[in-house]
Amino acid sequence: MKTVNGKSYRHGHGSDEQHKKDQALFSQLLEHHKLLSRKTIMIENGIRARTTSDDPHLATVLQEHVEGMEKRFGMGKAIRSWDPLFAALFEYKEAIQMCYHMIENGVEAIVTSEDPKLVELIHSHDLTLHGFIEEGFEAGKRESPKPDWLE
Repeated sequence: MKTVNGKSYRHGHGSDEQHKKDQALFSQLLEHHKLLSRKTIMIENGIRARTTSDDPHLATVLQEHVEGMEKRFGMGKAIRSWDPLFAALFEYKEAIQMCYHMIENGVEAIVTSEDPKLVELIHSHDLTLHGFIEEGFEAGKRESPKPDWLE
């Protein structure tokens, strides 16, 4: 575990070129959060969500961000590993299925798990993403909401 600026990073603190690119995309999304829209449908074992923007450039940034996060997740390269929710997503990544589709103006995501505890984790992550879109950088500064079972 690495500690930076008082935050403990459970899965390392990224500083490689890909991490810098991913962070820059995320910052653009937070900066222009009011131009984003997210709609979520709860399904039996997770969520189906669409995140879009009427701004073509921002829609492309969103799609690039999701592609980057999908790669990071697949390689086990955590982001926000100081945040217990994000650390848990990486710890349980083998039991979470994520399927992304690029759609006009954004991305559709279907995130599921057969484990009811992990469905709670998925729902908390969805609340976090809604917070990012509603509040931008303010939401990005604090820990995400998390299930009661997660420390």
